[in-house]
Amino acid sequence: MSRAKKRTRIVADKSAAINITVRPYNYTKKGIFYTSFLVQGWKENGKWQKKQFKDEKEAKTFANLKEIEMKNKGRAVRMVNTSMNDEQVKEAETAIEKLGKTYTLTEAVEFFLKNHRAPDFTIPFSEGVKIYLDECEQGGIRPRTITGKKSVLSLFARETGDPLAHEVTAPIIQAFLKGLRAKDGMTPATRKTWNNYRNELNHFFKWAGESDLATHRPWCFSNPVEGVRIFTAKQVSEQRSPVAITSLAEVQRLLTVLLRWRGGCLAKCFALAYFAGVRPDGELRKLAKREKELINLKTRTIHIPAEVSKTKEARQVKISDSLAAWLEALADQPIIPTNFDRLMKQARKHFELSHDETRHSFISYHVALHRSVGDAALQAGNSESIVKKHYLNLRPQEEGAVFFSLIPDISERKAIVSTHEAHPSPAALRAI
Repeated sequence: MSRAKKRTRIVADKSAAINITVRPYNYTKKGIFYTSFLVQGWKENGKWQKKQFKDEKEAKTFANLKEIEMKNKGRAVRMVNTSMNDEQVKEAETAIEKLGKTYTLTEAVEFFLKNHRAPDFTIPFSEGVKIYLDECEQGGIRPRTITGKKSVLSLFARETGDPLAHEVTAPIIQAFLKGLRAKDGMTPATRKTWNNYRNELNHFFKWAGESDLATHRPWCFSNPVEGVRIFTAKQVSEQRSPVAITSLAEVQRLLTVLLRWRGGCLAKCFALAYFAGVRPDGELRKLAKREKELINLKTRTIHIPAEVSKTKEARQVKISDSLAAWLEALADQPIIPTNFDRLMKQARKHFELSHDETRHSFISYHVALHRSVGDAALQAGNSESIVKKHYLNLRPQEEGAVFFSLIPDISERKAIVSTHEAHPSPAALRAI
């Protein structure tokens, strides 16, 4: 009796993730010798499985499909014709797996498109700016601030050919900022102007990148301004012009002229700007609407609440004797007269006043007279460090005394120095 031939089991490499193998299998049936191919090495319902094929190619195809099926944790794998590449097929399978049996992939896509921006939506920069400014107005931003935003963004649209919002890049913004010029049309704009324009563009693109179904945002998926340089405070300060302060003689002349011009309609406004440091643009307008409520001559205080203040922080300003004299003498005059913008523009041009010069003068003369950085900071609504850095020791104490001694002489319609106020010295009086 011959000894049975020992069979060698073919197994997959130990490093293989799935142990499915294909091996030849020879057998004799009714005296006929057959060769087949056996696929084995996977489990179903906890039992090892195997399958026999006559053709080697069919066996290998089955083994490959079974291996894919096992790798995909039992999901049925079918051979289908599709225009998708391997990555897209894999992504679709992953999405379906995450959705489970609760939602179909079609339902998920339809929901997304209903609640998010259409994938093919585009908008010109200028059209986006209109929507942005409308939302700024609805959000309660000051009209003057909105005007500034509109000026910057409209200029950008004109200078860059009004590109689509999502096509704006950092180099485009960089080129625009480098092209900014001063009023002479030749000198490059200051670093402060660069930063201001950059900030406005940055605010717009941050907003444009937010999700909002009503406006089909986001319009762009990255902020191009992030790649544009911004100058530090120190670099900006290197170009800052000296603080503009009106001389004593010019303050007296200015107030005298205003007392006589158009019935003194701007005298009260400038008195508050010079002797209380109230900002002549937004703050004075809001203060004028609540004059009786916020200006108290009995307690000698001007209360500027957060909704009036430019910085959104409340402050109180002490009414000096000289300011009290102006307010009492001009009690019947409104703070903001009819045609205020036009009249203010004429006055500023005539006296060659720079922006915030009246406020700079108030702080400088206040620090000079009282020698208190802290008190000046409280009344002006600035920090002590700012007052100390920009306003300390710009004027002598004697000039501060004269400044806060200027009062109106209604009979002569002119500004005079009251020697009963802060007792200015003869030398200071001669200076004007």
